Amino acid sequence: MEDRSRRRARLVLIVGLLFAVIAGFSTFFYAQTTKSEAPAPIPTTDVVVAAREIPPKTQITAADVNRVKINTDAAPPSAIHRPEDVIGKITIVPITVGEPILPTKLAGANNAPFIVIPADLLGPTGAIQPNTPQYRAMSITVADNLAAAGNIQAGDVVDVLYTLQFAPEKYLRQVNAQVNAVDATSRIVFERVPILYKLTTTYVIRTDAATAERIGYLMAAGGSLQLLLRAPKDDRATGTVGASFDNVNPEVKFHIPTKITPLGKPLDHHAPRRDYDPDRVAGLSQVAFE
Repeated sequence: MEDRSRRRARLVLIVGLLFAVIAGFSTFFYAQTTKSEAPAPIPTTDVVVAAREIPPKTQITAADVNRVKINTDAAPPSAIHRPEDVIGKITIVPITVGEPILPTKLAGANNAPFIVIPADLLGPTGAIQPNTPQYRAMSITVADNLAAAGNIQAGDVVDVLYTLQFAPEKYLRQVNAQVNAVDATSRIVFERVPILYKLTTTYVIRTDAATAERIGYLMAAGGSLQLLLRAPKDDRATGTVGASFDNVNPEVKFHIPTKITPLGKPLDHHAPRRDYDPDRVAGLSQVAFE
């Protein structure tokens, strides 16, 4: 009876030890497996973000952007992934530091704002470089028939032709009746003017502040503006001096009408003309238009 009890106790001890060994081995195996398996990496994607505050109507430079990694699930679906896809583009809304730059925040084919200061005159931080002209954006209205039939578009370069009906008594302090005459006069007053934007017959041009004042005066003086479209890469100076009758007539040779004064008698078409002296008329014409 005692031997049977000992055997039972020994069996229980063996079974307990066996369970303890199994439990210890399971714990060791689980711990080793947990240490050896690294956590699954979080998927990320490259996104272009603003490196500084970018105001609207700013041409983006390399210093304006950074490329960072963002959780793929958190990245905007339309995020831009390469800096070269945004450099040179123009913003239409302000972009804050670290904000992803999206296509909807940049100018597209149907939304093309202009920039006042050219990008090559901005420093790495976007500040205007010293000695940069006082550029301004100015709008002028020119009918299509005075603007290459309306074919001038943003990005084109034009010359500005101004025509004025000149009245000596209005513009001159001392009028010389023998020299000064009422006449139309035309002159290319501004050359190589860039067109920044166009809306129907309104054109936005880039010019310096002083030139903007002169254009404002010319428009108020009652003359007419005409835009002359330049060919691409044509930077040549015109070298013209303006035109009025005195320097146009030698080139085009207008027929100058002469005034015939009747002698007070009925005109006899068959009688010799006594009221017309060709030599006298020629002399008067020479005096009047020399």
